[in-house]
Parts: sequence; C-alpha cells; structure tokens
Amino acid sequence: MKSNIAKRMDDESILESNLQANDILQLVDEEYGVSHYGTVKYTHNEMYWIGYIYRYFAITYEFTSARVYKIIKPKELRGLFLPYHTLDPSQAIERILEAKGLLLDEEAELQRQYEIFRKIRMGSK
Repeated sequence: MKSNIAKRMDDESILESNLQANDILQLVDEEYGVSHYGTVKYTHNEMYWIGYIYRYFAITYEFTSARVYKIIKPKELRGLFLPYHTLDPSQAIERILEAKGLLLDEEAELQRQYEIFRKIRMGSK
C-alpha cells in the first residue's frame, strides 16, 4: 500500500499509462523484490477480489490506499471472501464499515453518492 504504484493509483496518474495487471506486478517486484514470505497462500480469486475491493473502496470513498489498508487488513478481507464475494462491492464495503462502526452519516453518504453520479453523468457527455 506504500509502493510507488499504489501512490500512482491514488493520484490517478496511472490512468495516463497503458499498464496491464502483469506490468503492475512486475513493478512491485522490481521495487520490493520477489517474496516467498509467509505460510498462508491466498488463492488467485481471493487476491483478485481483495485487490478489487481495496481499489473500489479507495476510489469511491476518495481515500488513499494506506487509509483503506488501516481500516481493513488483507487477513480480514480474506475471511470475508466467501460470504461477501458475490455481493456488489459497495454493499460489501458498507457491511465492512458497519461491522466496524465506521458508517458515515446518511446525509454525507447520500451527498457522496450524488457527487459520484454527477461525475459519471458529466464525464459521459
């Protein structure tokens, strides 16, 4: 969450490039080196879902990757994979926040959703 590529995702400069998923993994390997650390191995589906939830969370709530990581750790997300992976990402995040007692007030949440809707509508014109 503190890698250069995570920072590029947070500041949206990654959108100005044509990096593919494998390129991103290679950049992380170049920055930190290949690791065989840990005894718990995540499945491909778990890794994909966890990464998707992290990015969706960061983008829709306009949080940095590090802030999202502080809210929920990968181990917690892995435990939620089976019950939550079929949910809409926004529902999964809402349930995670609710379970942690971190739900935003309803007025602020409606305003946030309206702003996202407005950005989408304005961007498609």
